[in-house]
Amino acid sequence: MEKISPGQIHLADQRGFSKTATLLRYSNFNYGNYFNEHRKPFGRLEIWNDEMLAGSSSIDVAVENSGWFVLMPVTGELLLKRVNGDIRLIDVGELFVGYAVAGERLELTNLYKSDWINYIYFQLKDNDIINPHRDTVFKFDFTGRANELIDLVPTCGIYPFRLHIGVFGGRIDAFYQLQNSSSLFYAFVLAGAFELQGRLMHERDGLALWQVEEADMEALSNNAVIVILEILK
Repeated sequence: MEKISPGQIHLADQRGFSKTATLLRYSNFNYGNYFNEHRKPFGRLEIWNDEMLAGSSSIDVAVENSGWFVLMPVTGELLLKRVNGDIRLIDVGELFVGYAVAGERLELTNLYKSDWINYIYFQLKDNDIINPHRDTVFKFDFTGRANELIDLVPTCGIYPFRLHIGVFGGRIDAFYQLQNSSSLFYAFVLAGAFELQGRLMHERDGLALWQVEEADMEALSNNAVIVILEILK
């Protein structure tokens, strides 16, 4: 019998939700006015937001704790402006990895006139950084790489995490080996459904696992997409 690792599933319909005329935000962890005793930070991982921004609209993101943040467009392009004057346009098939200090504000803009865009924003707390200003856009492409986990962020000793994404056909298995046994594991289903370490996961569900050295997953639908985050100690 497969050993079930300790974990917590974040069901899509139980996430925190906030809505304005220009923004829809689903939060897997406590964020803004949303608080749930069972949605406290998972190790370094403090924020995992699934957001939709209306056309011709901008929002400000207030950074409460210094750390790394990642922006991953799911549909459309996202414009990022920072207080240091840095401006980046991030498209589907790209992700932005940056470091922000406590008190900084990030401006996010949807340049489309009327179309909404969807993106994932997450942040990991990290105060022990020497020369942290290594903002980078990483590109990835699913072409010719179906049914595998694509390494999105190079393992170079700078980032306290590893990040992978994969698109899978129905009934295709995948296996993830953690870098070390003290790491924490977080998965998020962007599309379709998976069985992961004995848990059934549907679209936009998240899963936190600890005390795990490896993770087995099986796609239960065609074109199922999953994001895997390994949080290093």
